[in-house]
Amino acid sequence: MQLFTAPEYLKMDIAGRYGLDKSTWQERLDWFAAHESDLHSMIETADEPAMYFAAVTAWEDCVAKRPSGYGVSLDATCSALQLLSVLTGDRLGAELCNVVNTGKRMDAYTEIFQRMLGEVGGSSNVTRDMAKDAILFSLYGSTAEPKKVFGDGTKLLDTYYNVMRASAPAAWELNETYISIWNPEAYEYNITLPDNFHMHLKVMSDVKDTVVFMNDNYDVFKKKNTKKKDGRMLGANCNHGIDGMIVREMTARCGYDPILITAVRLALHMAAPAEVGEEHLALEDETIQSNALWSHYMETGFLSVRILECINTYTASFIDHDVILELIRSLPPKPFQLMTVFDCFRCLPAYANDMRKQYNLQLHLIGKSTILSSILSQILGHKVDIGKLDDTMYIDVLNANYALS
Repeated sequence: MQLFTAPEYLKMDIAGRYGLDKSTWQERLDWFAAHESDLHSMIETADEPAMYFAAVTAWEDCVAKRPSGYGVSLDATCSALQLLSVLTGDRLGAELCNVVNTGKRMDAYTEIFQRMLGEVGGSSNVTRDMAKDAILFSLYGSTAEPKKVFGDGTKLLDTYYNVMRASAPAAWELNETYISIWNPEAYEYNITLPDNFHMHLKVMSDVKDTVVFMNDNYDVFKKKNTKKKDGRMLGANCNHGIDGMIVREMTARCGYDPILITAVRLALHMAAPAEVGEEHLALEDETIQSNALWSHYMETGFLSVRILECINTYTASFIDHDVILELIRSLPPKPFQLMTVFDCFRCLPAYANDMRKQYNLQLHLIGKSTILSSILSQILGHKVDIGKLDDTMYIDVLNANYALS
């Protein structure tokens, strides 16, 4: 993974705010070098004028050696496809969304659109931005948006689905699987993620009541928890759920308390590992949480950083000390504050390298884990084991240059 200095991140942030957010790091640096003397005159032509101005002001503070408190922003590139790809070990899909390096900064939406155009002869009334909406929503299970953009029953719609199946085969199959495993008898789905976050997904339908007012009939609709023949919420909620887990893990990892880490190390040092198979029955909150998080780790291979808050000399007796120490070693050298908006992450420029490393690490750990098997087992109500299309891809994720960019 390419690393940069704090001033370089500021330069690239300015270029990104101007409109080069899909360019390579070097292209952004080159653009800044070519326009450094004209930055203020270009505000009105920037894609994000207000944020561009703020970034330019922060650069001037940097040059003057004044603290600005300005945070650079980096976005996950097509986060839905990123998650589907790492869950399934889909290298082709991962290349599209910068989870695996290709030598350039990929834009999944443009790449898929261009592949579609190649299949239909090179031209279409549909634009890249219109295609982006179809791609984005369909990765969360929508069929209405692709029909709206490409036309219902058209060759272009068929081409879109064929391109998606070829471009991200395992990721797209998982997307379709979430739809196919819908249980028409279910009133709700309950899924627990490795950080012990519980998703309670009620099946809701529109129910019509007719209200009579002044001799006229009016249809009134309300949501009711009821069975449905089919539904598309599983993929969307599972993707959003894992997205949320990444945000929680990133925030806790980047903003860890050094005093807590010292206390955890001391607890590990003072506690004696329990005998294999030994159980503890205490009901203190820390013990309950520690049990739950460790149980999720044993099931999925993903250990939430939340477990550090639950470790004392007692709970440390029932967990693998080496695993906890490895988790601690994976934290940034120094803690820092993170701001997040969905899949956009923001921090002071001096910590941007560490922020990118932590994001890559989360995708790596998810790709290495059996989280997908756990989720599908909970949905289906019986144990299933899902393999990876490429079971070594997760290794390469650690070196991704543009997963956050």
